[in-house]
Amino acid sequence: MKRTFKYVKMLTVLVASAAVVFTGCKEEEPYVTNGIDGPIYCEFGGTGSTEEKLIVSTEGYIGENYAVSITYDMYTNAEAWEIIPDYSECYDSEYDWVTASPNIGSHDGRFTLTFQANQRQGDTRCASVNVVSGGQIIKTIRVEQEKAQVTQLYIQPFLQLLNFKADDTVVKSVPLDANVAWSARVNDDENGDPVDWIVISGITKGKFDVSVLPNSGAAREGSITVYQNTNGNNNIIVTVRQAGLVEETPAE
Repeated sequence: MKRTFKYVKMLTVLVASAAVVFTGCKEEEPYVTNGIDGPIYCEFGGTGSTEEKLIVSTEGYIGENYAVSITYDMYTNAEAWEIIPDYSECYDSEYDWVTASPNIGSHDGRFTLTFQANQRQGDTRCASVNVVSGGQIIKTIRVEQEKAQVTQLYIQPFLQLLNFKADDTVVKSVPLDANVAWSARVNDDENGDPVDWIVISGITKGKFDVSVLPNSGAAREGSITVYQNTNGNNNIIVTVRQAGLVEETPAE
């Protein structure tokens, strides 16, 4: 009986050793430690919201709650966290329209997100509200807000006609008022051929620049279309005229 027990004990030791060797060869899954033992977790629950995608109305209301704010109970083992909204997808990406209070904390906590009305952008705008710990995102709340009621894309009438000399090297800026994402393109000529003598540059949120290549022939005319990215029918035509070095022969 003692000899049998001895064999069983030896077998147990061998099995345990093999298990150590086997697990030692298994590749460890990477995780963020942030100074703690084990991976960081971050979950929403309790009496607060658990939604990770929010649809917000133009006025800032959330769904049928008719409130401009929403509260989350967050459970996490992160020793320190910060809430950072990311507006990089927005036309006006520097405008802060989501507020978190508090926006920093440690371990479990409660925070409230508040949304401003969308009066600056005529397109649906999006934000990623990130919970960040140790420089890494551990949770994201996706927010989409409906477009502003009034869409603005406007160029003053006297700026909708640009005149250039034949050898003009001047660059003319065309300012515009817009609360939408927009683009500008040089239109093809009446034959459908590309117009390569009009150059668009210096595009920012509130203006674009126009210049022309030297013209050694007859006077010429082209056009630029400025249009809303999400609605091409909302556009403005800017006419570009350039004098020529060759006088046109009058028709008989």
